[in-house]
Amino acid sequence: MRYSISHMAEYAAVVAAGALIRALPLRAALALGWFVAAASHFVGRVHVKRTRQRVRAVLGPGAPEREVRRVAWRSWCNLCFNAIEGFRFSRLTPEKVRRLPMARLEARLKAIHAQGGFIMATPHNGNWEIAGVAADLLGLPVFTIARKQKNPLINNYIDRMRRSFSLELLYRDSKSWKGVVDRLRQGKVLGVLPDIGVRGRGVEVDFLNGTATIAPGAAQFALLANCPVYPVVVRRVGWTRHDAILLDPVVPDPAADRDTELHRIMREVMAALSAEILKAPEQYFWHNKRWVLNAR
Repeated sequence: MRYSISHMAEYAAVVAAGALIRALPLRAALALGWFVAAASHFVGRVHVKRTRQRVRAVLGPGAPEREVRRVAWRSWCNLCFNAIEGFRFSRLTPEKVRRLPMARLEARLKAIHAQGGFIMATPHNGNWEIAGVAADLLGLPVFTIARKQKNPLINNYIDRMRRSFSLELLYRDSKSWKGVVDRLRQGKVLGVLPDIGVRGRGVEVDFLNGTATIAPGAAQFALLANCPVYPVVVRRVGWTRHDAILLDPVVPDPAADRDTELHRIMREVMAALSAEILKAPEQYFWHNKRWVLNAR
């Protein structure tokens, strides 16, 4: 396969950035991420206006302008920190994960898994990617679904990094549905990002003080595999630590009307996630190009 010049240039830049980030101590690498975040936010003004509009709409007209600005900046900084940490996931070990606050959930997750497969629904909050990686390193058989990157060189690079741990990745296509259900029935754990907006083919739910039309995949898989959905919210603690909140499960009713049950499951999952996100909105991903909330 021949690659375009832009693909090769993008790949070279990513590989160089990854090498630098992994060579630096963690706090130094995050400091680099902080400077990139500050330059792009306060000087480059990347997505600043749009993000503040979204924050203001969700927090309501009574939210002080200072709070709106704080949430927008902290969220952007968190996103840059996530990118830095993503390059360093290969350095995580079970011992390092067990030193994080989120490790307190290990025993509970393993007790849940002892009863069979289940779904972890994790929104774009804190470092959401670390949830699956940490669960995998702690011994849970986690798998997830992803889209291939447009740049095949970048896609292969990411695959090589993922092979440093055993988290299983299924690429999204028409054949992946059966594979997901089979794995859940075999007792594996599916990690999903439920706060992904779709137009015209999703289910409408209340979310972040508004309405969102979202993909019902988590509910569909739960019904087909007859397994619970556990909402999980990850939060960054300071610069280098991560905690997670495991909320009450939403259990499917196989005897209920399918469409009614799809809506119920997604409504309950998103309501639980929304309440937790709004407790610390600066940790949420307000910069998504495909914004999850419907136009008002």
